[in-house]
Amino acid sequence: MKIVTAEQMRRIDRITIEERGIPGVQLMEKAGQAVADAVCERFSPDSVAVVTGKGNNAGDGFVVARILHQRRIHVVVFLMAGPEELRGDAKTMFEALPAAVQRVRVEDIRQLADALPRFDLIVDAILGTGIQGPVKGPFGEAIEAINATGLPVVSVDIPSGLIAEGGPIQGPVVRAAHTVTMGLPKLGMLIQPGIAYTGTVSVADLDFPADLLNDPNIHLNHLTGKMIAGLLPPRPADGHKGTFGSVLIIGGSPGMTGAPVMAARAAMRSGVGLVFCAVAEALQGQIAARLLEELTLETPSSDKHRFDLSSLPSLLGHASRMEAVALGPGIGRAEATEMFVRRAVEAIPVPLVVDADALHALTGHFDAVRQRKAPTVLTPHPGEMSRLTGRPVAEIQSDRIGAARTLAADVRAVVVLKGAQTVIADPGGEVFINPTGNTGLAKGGSGDVLTGLIAGLLAQSGNALSAALCGVFLHGLAADLCAETIPPRAMIASDVIAHIPAAFSAVAKM
Repeated sequence: MKIVTAEQMRRIDRITIEERGIPGVQLMEKAGQAVADAVCERFSPDSVAVVTGKGNNAGDGFVVARILHQRRIHVVVFLMAGPEELRGDAKTMFEALPAAVQRVRVEDIRQLADALPRFDLIVDAILGTGIQGPVKGPFGEAIEAINATGLPVVSVDIPSGLIAEGGPIQGPVVRAAHTVTMGLPKLGMLIQPGIAYTGTVSVADLDFPADLLNDPNIHLNHLTGKMIAGLLPPRPADGHKGTFGSVLIIGGSPGMTGAPVMAARAAMRSGVGLVFCAVAEALQGQIAARLLEELTLETPSSDKHRFDLSSLPSLLGHASRMEAVALGPGIGRAEATEMFVRRAVEAIPVPLVVDADALHALTGHFDAVRQRKAPTVLTPHPGEMSRLTGRPVAEIQSDRIGAARTLAADVRAVVVLKGAQTVIADPGGEVFINPTGNTGLAKGGSGDVLTGLIAGLLAQSGNALSAALCGVFLHGLAADLCAETIPPRAMIASDVIAHIPAAFSAVAKM
């Protein structure tokens, strides 16, 4: 599903009405219907306060009030602007309100603050996507009064006060329990800090033409279960383990033997046919004892505990027989190992996922990635992205989309910038935001699980972008399913691996 800025959505609105001949009142009627349905289906209130501004958002609110009234729900419309200030379709919908629907012109904010707590729910129809900067004056006071009630709020299109393009919170913003957004989700609703104000989100496509909603010139996308289901590698009924490919995990060093183990276990859960774990010869016994279905490959090195350039011939021989390789889990930062990593990235001839300390080794050595012929996925967290790009973590986090997109174009690889609302960027400029996952993933080992899952999917498809998208979505979904029985604070990486099968099952039903 595409994600839009306010300007992009205005363009879709304009073309729909002016060029495709769909009346604005028809869109407004559908919008109000979608909000009213959400109010009834999700909250079942007996009484609702609809707080309105003066633009199209208010017009949607008037439709909501009319429909709720028709459903025998007690509704009062609180007008933050007088009827004489309404224009166009909003004025039409105000005039269509039944006489029995009470309308209160708010002249004093205390009047609104005193009245709202008497209702079961509030519909926020004050401001839409057109605002820039902090909301001040009566509208700002109305937002604060709504938040002060602690009641559930359903916002129309976007929580009032939230900037559609994203960025810091600059003034009062409605804290919605649910937001019904029109046509397509807006960027500011799906990333930090705005996502904390939107509650759950549903998208009402109204009557917008499908070609406008899927405009290829819109390069931001929101991952959905339906999209992921369509990207998963096929599972032919007559397939065998050779059909589904082989993946090689290269990692491990003294004190970090768990990382390649978790990556290998996650890869095995991806549907891949065979998983091999290559480790330095002195560690082979430790790691083999912790694996069952996965196979270990003892690899020579000069000090026997870490990879170095002497390991390269053996590993390249193994890698050439695989469909994908994951490089980095627990591999360490010894100078000799980092030299090995850079040469391995250049020379591995099959699709590759690079994570953890292998990313550290690439700092200042992007040519190793640029020279690759096979697909490549880099999976940095913000700290690793900071080292790779030389930009402070705060700067990375303030523009995660821009940071991921820039690095992907620079190194000509798919970039997975991990964190809340993980961002996946393709070298061609397409960017995807992932909605799944929770704070249970903020634990050591979670990144290794993601690496293994992406590598396993990459071995089956050979497509770096689809493997990254599916891996990220399923990884987060496994954590969400895990959180139904294990609190995120107590969740560990192996719990997430255990819920990968349930994540696949859930996606199949989406």
